[in-house]
Amino acid sequence: MDRNERRWAALRADRDLLERAARWLRDDAVRSGYAGLSHQHVTFALALILDELARHLPDLDEGVRWQAVQSSRVLLGEQLDSPAVRRTRRR
Repeated sequence: MDRNERRWAALRADRDLLERAARWLRDDAVRSGYAGLSHQHVTFALALILDELARHLPDLDEGVRWQAVQSSRVLLGEQLDSPAVRRTRRR
């Protein structure tokens, strides 16, 4: 797999993650509404933001993309990237 294919595969994986997090937020807002809780509109707004970020992922600043991915992982209870692990390119 060449560098460009790896980049697109990483973008697809990140987009899937953001879309799953947005879907979870929407589902949670609906569940909260049935439970009688208020302010679901805030949750729906956050889901829309994640949808937009996912849609424009290739054009995002790397820091914004990284933060969106990490926040989505926290929301979904998935493992975070460890800052202690340094990623290097293979040659």
